[in-house]
Amino acid sequence: MKKMTLKRGLFLLTSIGMIAIVGTIFGNQQQVHSSTTTATPAQFISKMSPDVKSVANSYKLYPSVMMAQAALESSWGNSTLSQEADNYFGIKGSYSGQSVTMQTAEYDADGQLYYTNAAFKKYPSIKASMTDNAELLRNGPSFSSTYYSGTWRENAATYSDAANALTGTYATAPTYGASLISIISQYKLDTLLDVQNLDKATYYGAAGSETGTLSSSYSKYVAYNHVKGTNANQTKYAWKTLSGKSGKKVWFDMRAVKPASKTTWYRIRFSSAKTAKKYWVYSKAVTLPTTTYQSGSTNVTINHAVNREIHNHVYNSNYLSKQIQMSKTLTGSKYSVDSIATRTQNGIKTTWYRVALESKTKGWIFSDGVKTTYDAVKYTNVKKSGKLSTSYAKYTLYNHIKNTHFKQTETKWTALKKAVKANTAVTIDATGVKTKYGTKWDRIKFAGSTTKYWVSEKAIK
Repeated sequence: MKKMTLKRGLFLLTSIGMIAIVGTIFGNQQQVHSSTTTATPAQFISKMSPDVKSVANSYKLYPSVMMAQAALESSWGNSTLSQEADNYFGIKGSYSGQSVTMQTAEYDADGQLYYTNAAFKKYPSIKASMTDNAELLRNGPSFSSTYYSGTWRENAATYSDAANALTGTYATAPTYGASLISIISQYKLDTLLDVQNLDKATYYGAAGSETGTLSSSYSKYVAYNHVKGTNANQTKYAWKTLSGKSGKKVWFDMRAVKPASKTTWYRIRFSSAKTAKKYWVYSKAVTLPTTTYQSGSTNVTINHAVNREIHNHVYNSNYLSKQIQMSKTLTGSKYSVDSIATRTQNGIKTTWYRVALESKTKGWIFSDGVKTTYDAVKYTNVKKSGKLSTSYAKYTLYNHIKNTHFKQTETKWTALKKAVKANTAVTIDATGVKTKYGTKWDRIKFAGSTTKYWVSEKAIK
């Protein structure tokens, strides 16, 4: 391969401490440049590191090997080719129609060194040069897409394995890999470049039976084998290979949250079988049932006529959930509830209660697994007037009759917008009688206000 002989020639000129004479032809006029060493290895590494790390990691290659190659091929960035064309790997041809012509050393069939002019790619930036070389290693030459697969991080356990895989493929020199390893070791490039700053994520396991669909915008996102950016061996999957389409049913078995970006990810599969292949997707790529929550306070008893699963979250909500225990294990006389959720799935609404358990944890149970302890009330619409009694302050104002509603709030008399006192006039539009206790309640409103309150009838005369 011409590319291989080129590298042997460049390496010969630069590795024995000689000043490389490289000719650059502009039009018909040849200009000769003497390349002298001006950049130190430390300066070269500092300059190249951002692009080397970015490109190598994107193509799942070892940054240390890429840096060592660039250093070896360009004589630490002091070759005329790297300085004038940002070509750090001696790659021939043109890039987006741009090239430079330089004198290069080649070997003939008898192994004799000779010089000739050749066109080399001229890159617009360091990153473009790194990317072009990375694409060659990742995609291979035209005759074999896996020709350089030994350099891929998923195939090379160490940078040494990747470097040695270039010997006999990328370059014919039997010591090529060893030369790269020597550079990496001397300048500790593996420590400097190969340690990836991976994203952190917190993972939450789930039952594995919860379902949803691919969203209408799923194709804007990508499926991965790991949460994006959290693993060096990350693989992307094209939706067409997964037969993806909007509305396609998926099963969930795990949720992940990336604290830094505050993004949520789900692990999905396209079959109910828990052994099916799994993929990680960004939350916006999927649609889950909608769940709304309401805070409040009440007590419930357990309905032992059924045995319901108790989950750490509402089943099939966007949090996903896993089972904590079964309701038959609850033996208490009553349990407090601090939140009620309404989940809408396929147009069907279901209600869930968050119950404080004996284990001092809280769990969500489907509504038919509990019985509410609200007081029964018989209501009557009326239209009459009254006044606050002299003992009104002993009683409390409520938005609902006490112990009849989950979202119950209290209002102090002193918190009213207008001060009141005994004999303050009120209008009454409804009454209620608790059927079990016989206690009576009035719904009142003060003049100039639209807010209504329930209060014991003893507060009214």
